[in-house]
Amino acid sequence: MVFLNGKLVPDQEALLPASDRAILFGDAAYETLRTYNRRVFRAQAHLDRLRLTLKGIGIESLPWDDAALTQGIEDLIDANNLTEARIRMTVTGGEHDGQIRLRRTNPPSIVITAVELHIPEASHYQHGVRVATSQYPIHNNSPLARLKTTARLVNLMAKEEAIENDAFDAIFLDDQGLLLEGTASNFFFLVDGTLHTASLETPILAGVTRDLVIQVAKEIGIPVLEGRFGLENLAGAEEAFITSTTTELMPVRELSPYRFKVPGKITGQLHRAYRNVVEKEIGSRPTPIPGAPA
Repeated sequence: MVFLNGKLVPDQEALLPASDRAILFGDAAYETLRTYNRRVFRAQAHLDRLRLTLKGIGIESLPWDDAALTQGIEDLIDANNLTEARIRMTVTGGEHDGQIRLRRTNPPSIVITAVELHIPEASHYQHGVRVATSQYPIHNNSPLARLKTTARLVNLMAKEEAIENDAFDAIFLDDQGLLLEGTASNFFFLVDGTLHTASLETPILAGVTRDLVIQVAKEIGIPVLEGRFGLENLAGAEEAFITSTTTELMPVRELSPYRFKVPGKITGQLHRAYRNVVEKEIGSRPTPIPGAPA
């Protein structure tokens, strides 16, 4: 089943018109959420970011409030009988009215899908992953850099290039060569016990998992430094990891020419603290991730 414009419909009936602006112009915003034990995690944070993106691309309002969307997600989880689910919310610019401009005259459409969540293999958490810098810079003045839109072809190109070079993901640099983020993740590294990550003043996405990692780091006494960092700042880094909603904290063993300790002591502490928050918020112990800190 799929949630389409306020109703649950079978997959084959979840249709958008060929003239939808998402098809014609890539005019859409999206969010990826997940469940733990059938409970949606941090739905409000994702909805807040979705509305921020929509405002950024000129869609000021939706016909559904947050309560209706949250209920729709929960109904979808039940209808598809999912326990650990990956949820995708996509809001399109609606049907095209024939004008080639950002202003829209028709209401937006929303499509929500929910499928079984697939966790990366245990060896990735046990031994870490290799990441590589992307050849495609993110420009500081890009109007879309901080927004979660469906215009992700550059991300896919960077990811594909990374895979072809035996890397798990690509790390973007900005047009000045500073470290930013992964293709669908945020990047962290530890120097002398201090957690470093790109500031929100740089052209990165404000990750929901990123925010929680920073929160738990401060709660357990790990200093956090958000700023502008170049590759040379990795020379003294002991540990590194990437974060996302579906993978949580994924250890990084290498970002050439730099190598990092895996398993990292502080990375493990942060991951355990992260899962403690998950358990508290969903009201039950989340299913363990094979290979990740228990």
